[in-house]
Amino acid sequence: MKKVMIALAGVACFAVVSACNNEAAPEDAVVTINGTDITEGEFVESLKEQAGDQTLLSMIQLQLLKDKSEDFDFTDEEIEEDIDELKANYGVESDEELFNQLRESTQGQIDLDSRDELIEDYILPQLTIVALTEEGIEVTEEEKEAFYEENEDAYPNDIRARHILVEDLETAEDLKAQLDDGADFAELAEEHSIDPGTAVNGGDLDYFTEDTMVPEFSEVAFSMEIDEISEPVESTYGFHIIQVTDIRDSYEDYADEIEETLIQQKSKTPTQVFSELVQASDIQIEDSEYEDLLAPYQETNDEEEEEAQG
Repeated sequence: MKKVMIALAGVACFAVVSACNNEAAPEDAVVTINGTDITEGEFVESLKEQAGDQTLLSMIQLQLLKDKSEDFDFTDEEIEEDIDELKANYGVESDEELFNQLRESTQGQIDLDSRDELIEDYILPQLTIVALTEEGIEVTEEEKEAFYEENEDAYPNDIRARHILVEDLETAEDLKAQLDDGADFAELAEEHSIDPGTAVNGGDLDYFTEDTMVPEFSEVAFSMEIDEISEPVESTYGFHIIQVTDIRDSYEDYADEIEETLIQQKSKTPTQVFSELVQASDIQIEDSEYEDLLAPYQETNDEEEEEAQG
């Protein structure tokens, strides 16, 4: 979920300042303590002193990304995928639950009312920064194969499996019979498995190598075909019912992952993207206190060009 948080960081800072930008006059009291007022102006000034640079910078970043997002035609599928990823990160299923989690995790600084607001302020900026970092990048088949050969130890033979762990053989046999009759594996895992770390994910263990699990488990799991469901397997933890969901044992199995790795290696950093956006935009900083705020980003490309020529 790291990529989504790029956008979230900017929005959070945006919300802090927005909360202060209300109809109150600078001399109006925010709070009164024993007859002494803390005014709106004092409050805002204190916030500026504590986090003004970073807050304004984040607001500029967010606005630049929102403007740039208009150049891209992101599909509904891409938008939904990012929303689903954000929900998974917070462990929620509905939009309302997500809004509540965002509200709680930012102490009310992020307060969403609609999916449209979520998409405009979070999802589109996020998709835009990713698109800009990867813009124009190509990875050839030859590059992928060479990378695999040079890093073959990083791509071992492994499998992905899920399991249902129970305490006794009778329960395991009953669940196996239900699976043979067409019951949903994930639902049974969520309901019956005593492995709390995987039950919530339908028993999913992700990818693992043969030496990762206890021998009794691995011996069976690594002898199975994809989608095959084992008979109950006894280990020191109890009785397992195992289903293998994927097997990776060749270059072809890792090709997509290798391509993503190479894309990441070739990608621009968010800082490089922001520098390009700053230099391509008309930005007028009216407050002299922040007149040098964007200087590092306005100089970056010139320095990189000098280094390349040198």
